[in-house]
This record gives sequence, C-alpha cells and structure tokens, in this order.
Amino acid sequence: MSLRFDVAIIGSGFSGSILARILAMHGRRVCLIDAATHPRFAIGESSTPIADWMLRRIGQQYGLDDLVALSTYGTWQQSRPELACGLKRGFSYFDHRMDRPEHFLGEQSLVV
Repeated sequence: MSLRFDVAIIGSGFSGSILARILAMHGRRVCLIDAATHPRFAIGESSTPIADWMLRRIGQQYGLDDLVALSTYGTWQQSRPELACGLKRGFSYFDHRMDRPEHFLGEQSLVV
C-alpha cells in the first residue's frame, strides 16, 4: 500500500484540524502531522466573542453545521448536551514582571 497525500498539514490544533477537514471535504488527501497526541492539555478551551464569530463564519462558509452549532452557548448545549461546561472567571499571570521580559518566558505560570 502506498501512502500519497495532496497536502501535509503540520500541527493538529484548532486551525490545522479545521483546515484538514475542509480540504478533505473538497476531495484532497490530507496528512495531519503533530508531534504530540490527543487529547492533550491546551490553553484555549474557553472562547471569546471574536473567536465564536470566526468559528460561526468558517462553519457557514464551508458547510460545517456542527461548527456553527458550537459557536454559541445555547446552540452547542442543545447539539452536544454531553459536553461539560464551567464558569470562566478570567485569566491572570503569577509572578510576571514587566521590567524583566526574559522572565516572561521563564518561570511564570498562567492561572486559569
């Protein structure tokens, strides 16, 4: 058996996965490559109004009705009641020092 692909996408996160799905729907043979496995911890499991708008727009443009349903709180709860949801109270950084930018990439922690 020969494995041949039209497109290789590096990164199986949100963008790479949606792009792979859209290309596959249009008949392309897609290879989705990532160094890690899923499920995995990710910052970004919550959303913002602009991200919801983009998800809805992408879903509508490419006929991905399940993405449209996930773009607003009420519709995703109706379409996927088995998914759990919690209250997001905000994001903060622990031990971030504006006067030490090199420290920003070091030992600080994002507290969600």
